[in-house]
Amino acid sequence: MLRLLTLCLAVMALLSACGPVYETQYSLVPPTSAEGRLCVNQCQQNRNYCRQNCGMSQQACVNEARSRALYEYQAYVNRQQAEKKPIKKSVGDFDRSYSCGNSSCEARCESDYRDCFGGSCGGQVIAKRVCTAFCDQEKPAAAPAAAPMLSPLPPGAAMAPAPANATGGYPAGASLCQPGMRVSVEWKGEWYPATVKDRPRKDGRCPVHYDDFGSEDDESVSLRRIRPR
Repeated sequence: MLRLLTLCLAVMALLSACGPVYETQYSLVPPTSAEGRLCVNQCQQNRNYCRQNCGMSQQACVNEARSRALYEYQAYVNRQQAEKKPIKKSVGDFDRSYSCGNSSCEARCESDYRDCFGGSCGGQVIAKRVCTAFCDQEKPAAAPAAAPMLSPLPPGAAMAPAPANATGGYPAGASLCQPGMRVSVEWKGEWYPATVKDRPRKDGRCPVHYDDFGSEDDESVSLRRIRPR
């Protein structure tokens, strides 16, 4: 009994450390037709039968666990007596009937009943998530993330107006496409050091020169392929 109490306290402490505990509660709105109500009655009978089976299965489990505990205790007593050692344990130390819970079985009965009620009989099943423990630890809704800061321009560089994109904003690399700006440019998944040659073209592309390549490799790239170096 002491071990079970200690286990329960440990579980409660763990749940408390993890924050609020929620469960789903259900509201059932019965069907309006006479056939639907008869169907619900049949569903209820099936649920009662299911619960009875759960209870019988649990009792059978308890009986078996206690019989096994008695057998193991007697074997322990015989061993201690043969070795002339004191008997410090009781039958309860070998009893594991506490593991014979039927909560999962009854939960299955309730789930089948709701499926029957709402699916077969035309009733309405309304689910609601409710906090049942440690509700004072609920966290407030997170504030929206702040907008990212644009990279500053080098001294003396003027910002040219960037072409608007389809959503009314500006492309991500607009502030970087300034003459003389040293940037990194993406090409086939790799990033290469480059220098901006001019302001954005009318089509929104940025003229760049790759620092480690000749002028024959210069190109105008999409602003989204540019990032600060």
